[in-house]
Amino acid sequence: MTLGEQLKKLRNAKVMSQPDLASIAGIEQSYLSKLENDKSIPSNDTFRKLLAAFELSLPQFIADFDKNYLVTQLSQIPDIEHWLKQQQQSQVMNQRRYLYLCSALIVFAITLFYAGQSKILFPELQFKYYSEGIVLAGEPKDIFDDWEKLIPRKASINIHNQKKIEMTQRRDVKYIFSTQFLGEEFVENLPQGLRLYSRRSSQLIANPVNAWLRIAGVFFFIMGIMGFIIERRLYKTSSL
Repeated sequence: MTLGEQLKKLRNAKVMSQPDLASIAGIEQSYLSKLENDKSIPSNDTFRKLLAAFELSLPQFIADFDKNYLVTQLSQIPDIEHWLKQQQQSQVMNQRRYLYLCSALIVFAITLFYAGQSKILFPELQFKYYSEGIVLAGEPKDIFDDWEKLIPRKASINIHNQKKIEMTQRRDVKYIFSTQFLGEEFVENLPQGLRLYSRRSSQLIANPVNAWLRIAGVFFFIMGIMGFIIERRLYKTSSL
């Protein structure tokens, strides 16, 4: 659609003759005839008068025009030229925001994948600690292993057996599993004494959260890359 065709279309929609529109816009009928026949481009002042006569905003008036026609023909009108520049600046800003978002997705994806792969947030190495029982105040921490050393050498067999029975009755085995390394040994203080925990073993345990982190990382990475590809096509299309 050309400028002249648009003027005729809008004038007919308002059921106005050329003299009527020329009178309302405050321009000569002969000049309006040139505009409707695409033999002239209106000045900025005349263009504003025509918009006021049609009771239209600039975006409403140019909505049906081809972008290429606006750039090559109607950009001679200062108001339209200014509007096109604003649209171009807005498009550049939107494009930058879009690219920043795609970049952020890729960074986020790499972070997720690394967290899942390195198992930093959710360790899969589990340590097993073992305690034989509660050590009473004044007793050595390894009483359950070396209680025999505390019995005098000249003690009778009965004393030895009584101590053995006592230590057997006091034995209260507990295990602690931890994804953090607490040392080869550590002590847990209790009201009645303490517990000595010794590391017995360590093993790898599968944590499904790490697998999901890697899957999410791959997903967001692909989304970020696809975003760049789509952006190139969108920008190329919108710039035509």
